[in-house]
Amino acid sequence: MLKKLLWIPLLVLAACAQTPRFEVASIKPYRGAGNVSSLRLSNGLFQAENVSLKKLLLNANGIRDDRDYTVDGAGWMGTESFDISARFPPDTPVTQVRQMLQNLLEERFRLKMHRETRQLPIYSLVVARNGPKIHTVAAGQGRTSGAPGRLEATKTTMGKLADLLARLVGAPVTDATGLPGVFDFVLEWSPDETQRVMAVDGASPASNGGPSLFTALEEQLGLKLAGSKGPVEILVVDHVEKVPTEN
Repeated sequence: MLKKLLWIPLLVLAACAQTPRFEVASIKPYRGAGNVSSLRLSNGLFQAENVSLKKLLLNANGIRDDRDYTVDGAGWMGTESFDISARFPPDTPVTQVRQMLQNLLEERFRLKMHRETRQLPIYSLVVARNGPKIHTVAAGQGRTSGAPGRLEATKTTMGKLADLLARLVGAPVTDATGLPGVFDFVLEWSPDETQRVMAVDGASPASNGGPSLFTALEEQLGLKLAGSKGPVEILVVDHVEKVPTEN
């Protein structure tokens, strides 16, 4: 019995030794005045500036940061931002850096979470009843630019459009149009307060009083978002502290 008890601390120490951690890490609440947010990973240095805890959690789990509907946690996780600077061996794989970030968030924010699958709203991008109003163009470098209520696309696939729409409706969107190739188009609508603001890159916002996003898709592009419910994996935050422990 004594031998078994002696093994327990050794197993705990071995597990801790195998847990990937940053060599050194600093976390501070963001105190800047700007709205620019950045996340960089290079030469053994992980840097986050003005990044919300929700986006840090998504990054740590390998989920795109515009898929914040996959996190169920306190509201402040999406509004309170932090600066992080952390070092790791330069040859560390990205997957292991993510594990380091997971451990950092668990330790410094006392974060506890679990995964579960829920039945949530999902959408399929389909061709509307009267057919598409867009036509394929020659293949080439794709580009999109946007502002609130406006999306300009050049040589863009329907899969890419589905991704962009997922950002706006806050739910998964899959391409079910069956339309191959790439397209040029402009989509204008009146955004509501729940729709995300895409990065402005030369596009002008649509005027108020226009159609909803759903209506604009059908009237301007001949496409439609068909809604249903389906399984979506969610990160559920069971506990988190608003103020991280000291560096």
